[in-house]
Amino acid sequence: MSHIWKVGFALWFAVAGFAPAQAVAGSTPALALRLVTPAGYLPGLPLLARVELRHADGSMAREVWDAEAALSTATPGVTLSTNRVLLYNGMGSILVTPGGSNDFSLTATVGPLSATRAIQSLGSAVVTSVGGALPAGSNFWSGVVRVTNDVTVPAGASLTIAAGAWVIINGVSSGTAANDLLVSGTINSLGTEAQPVTITCANAGLRWGQIRHNTAQPSLYRHTIITLAGRAPGEGHTGQAPVLRPTASTITFDGCSITDHATAAGTPGKIMQSASGSTITMTNCLLARARMGPEISGTALQFLDSYIIDMRGPDDADGIYLHGQGAGQTIRFSGAVVAGGDDDGIDTLGSTITVEDSVVRGWKFPGDDSKGISVFGGEARLWRCLLVDNTIGISGKAGTGESLRIRMDRCTILGNSYGVALTNKSGTTPVPDYRITNCVIRAPVAVFTSYPVSIANDFHFDYCNLSAPWSINGAGNFTDDPQFVDAAVNDFRLAYFSPCIDTGDPASPLNPDGSRVDVGYHTFCPPPPVLSEPRRLPDGSFEFILSAYTNRNYVVEVSTNCRAWRTLTTVTQTNAYWLFNDASATNDHQRYFKARLAP
Repeated sequence: MSHIWKVGFALWFAVAGFAPAQAVAGSTPALALRLVTPAGYLPGLPLLARVELRHADGSMAREVWDAEAALSTATPGVTLSTNRVLLYNGMGSILVTPGGSNDFSLTATVGPLSATRAIQSLGSAVVTSVGGALPAGSNFWSGVVRVTNDVTVPAGASLTIAAGAWVIINGVSSGTAANDLLVSGTINSLGTEAQPVTITCANAGLRWGQIRHNTAQPSLYRHTIITLAGRAPGEGHTGQAPVLRPTASTITFDGCSITDHATAAGTPGKIMQSASGSTITMTNCLLARARMGPEISGTALQFLDSYIIDMRGPDDADGIYLHGQGAGQTIRFSGAVVAGGDDDGIDTLGSTITVEDSVVRGWKFPGDDSKGISVFGGEARLWRCLLVDNTIGISGKAGTGESLRIRMDRCTILGNSYGVALTNKSGTTPVPDYRITNCVIRAPVAVFTSYPVSIANDFHFDYCNLSAPWSINGAGNFTDDPQFVDAAVNDFRLAYFSPCIDTGDPASPLNPDGSRVDVGYHTFCPPPPVLSEPRRLPDGSFEFILSAYTNRNYVVEVSTNCRAWRTLTTVTQTNAYWLFNDASATNDHQRYFKARLAP
């Protein structure tokens, strides 16, 4: 924001600083729509349309809580089996089957935004059939490859799948025996965003088996779409087949979509069953519409800027289930969204997990005690997380004498029944230790425990905004309305002069602008400072008013050419308006002023 003024014979600028401004309710930041699909399609088979809302810097628009994308094509002779994609926090996908056999363009539209992809028909492509054990050394798949029976990549062999390839695997209609990819060597599936690899069933009404990495060499799946699997022996928490089955293997997934492995009834497939000694890294990945997300045991996991969406079915339709990591293994979520399912978003058993800058929402199966995060023993560490619209925000339990630790800082939890809970499901007496600081916790019951006060004494809340008073342990807690910008539309930023601004723990690190830490997930961003028209006084000096958000530091600078600037003063704004006099003014031909937020 800038102002241009004429004063006497000189031209004067009073320029507001360009610190990030808090958007008002209803405002929309600059966004771009991205549509990711295969570059080609096989008539009669569905392709995955992945739709993303992103900021100008490429980051996901996670603040866009729910949105719907419309799919369309203007190509004559081509129809679409479906035309709606629901987006959770900026991400969504759907399997769509084009009717016809022509090349066509697919367009996704969200409000005024649109993105279009040209998709080529592969109906006349040469199909290469493969099966059995691959030979030692390097193997290469491209184009359209049909897997007619189990394919084995033996130790010492590698398989590279080229960008744009379609790997279609013969499937079955029922049972637990279907064609698999069995890996002891290495797979490198090297799709690109423009030409992802697709691994799917050769018949849209059937399911293929799974990909098994058994004591395999490190493998990479980049921009790879994996759909319509799960006909394999059931195992683990759900008794359903995992699509990915690593054992003592290291696998990296980058930009992948692993979706649509379960019917509406919740069978057959879940995303993964990872066994001891594995290391899994997922970056910019989407896991959607399966019996449940990954179930991992004795496995190190990095889940970065990735999404878990719509895990539906009977009991234990979790977003992800984590238990029994080995020595030296870490489990970390960063920039994640875990949204929408029929049990718990993140479920743990004896694990130590770190969840940072993540959103966990919509885990609220009717009549169930679904939780955003369920912690059974071990330790959960949450830093700057948003847990919203879950039956219970976060809940812990443990066996008799078993340690249970929950550490939270700068989180916002809005639970439908409980915000933070310690439950006794089986008559045990655990050793809990909850340390919760700088958090907003709002629910019909903010803090619940089914244990007596002697156990509740191990709950420590400090500098938290709670929906009911907490007096057992802690300091600096308060119950005032947190004053979100618009909670009704899931905008949980802090409105101007919210009681959560600058009221966090004084011992915590300061906000980036140098102010005291705020309470809750969002760091408050004050509006830009504004300078009034400079006014010349009889003594030749100039004065103007700095209008700015209070309790912040601002630097006022001056220049004669808008290229070289020098600091006039640094002021701590204690009132909304501050009168400044520039006694250093001379008879310069022109003089420019600006103000900016400063640490």
